[in-house]
Amino acid sequence: MNISFLSELSTGIVILDNSLEIIFINSSALSILDTTEKNSIGNTIDQIFYEEPESINDFVGALELNRNFTKTDTVLNLKKGKKVFCTYIVHSVENNNEKGLMLEIIDKESSSELIERYRMKTNQQISQDFVRGLAHEIKNPLSGIRGSAQLLSNKLDNQNLQEYTDIIIKQTDRLTSLVDNILGPNKKPDFQFQNIHYPIENVLNLVDNESGYKDIKIVKDFDPSIPDLFIDSYLIENSILNLTKNARDALIDSNTSNPEIKIVTRISHGEMIDGQKNAMVCKISIIDNGPGIHEEIKDSIFFPMITGKDKGTGLGLSITQGIISQHKGNIHFTSEPNRTEFFINIPVNIQKDIDLKTSNG
Repeated sequence: MNISFLSELSTGIVILDNSLEIIFINSSALSILDTTEKNSIGNTIDQIFYEEPESINDFVGALELNRNFTKTDTVLNLKKGKKVFCTYIVHSVENNNEKGLMLEIIDKESSSELIERYRMKTNQQISQDFVRGLAHEIKNPLSGIRGSAQLLSNKLDNQNLQEYTDIIIKQTDRLTSLVDNILGPNKKPDFQFQNIHYPIENVLNLVDNESGYKDIKIVKDFDPSIPDLFIDSYLIENSILNLTKNARDALIDSNTSNPEIKIVTRISHGEMIDGQKNAMVCKISIIDNGPGIHEEIKDSIFFPMITGKDKGTGLGLSITQGIISQHKGNIHFTSEPNRTEFFINIPVNIQKDIDLKTSNG
């Protein structure tokens, strides 16, 4: 049986011999089953995963009776304690006149997660477009109000009345600043090849000099092998600083004991971004041991004006998401009590894609 074409399939493929030992496993199956080729080849299938104690009997029966079977929407228990939600199909095959089985695994967890991420991203984009459009409409009248207040102030002789025009000017400036934050950075990104740890170290230096972090333990866990990325270092720095400040505020507001923020960088393979699998991705994680994100705002946390803080504009995450999108990446989070992780994925070697996107406006 020629199995070379199975190597690059997005579906997980595992081939078993007549002893139910693995003789072939493709890269997709390695990823789904969270294993390696070294730990798989030569082992029986029940050494890689199990559903229930008697599930191995289904494989034995398929082998002996030369039949196929399908398990739909089932949960595989992996050896590292992880679980995978999937559908798998077992085919009876023959190789060199010897019976065997081919296991085809469809990862339902990833597909449902992609659908949910797409839904959330679409809703977020609609919300962002609406808020940005509204911000543009607000900005022009604000300029007129401020200008009129200045003219009126210059013509008033009464100092007491000028105090009112000063209030108008100050509050107009405050609203203008808020609108500018909604619209985000107004400069064109300056993409250059840069070590990702450069902007992160800048953030750590800023944090080290701020009194708000003095009681928080800052831990860094960097992978020095990450190649240079095609990024705007200033924008990435702002994104990581936003996430770090959010973690700090969560720890302080909750009076978390032994508060800690951890920044981790790693290389990840096969990450899905906007429906495309990326061979190599730089993953930046900002992790805190605070109380976690409230359930009621988890689905909308990247929307503008949504915040879990008593004080705050709710713009930081929305702006950060926009910046990471400019870098052809994505940002997601997981949160539960005592651990919240925001992670940024930036593809490696994407200069041409970004250049094309930037040149097209």
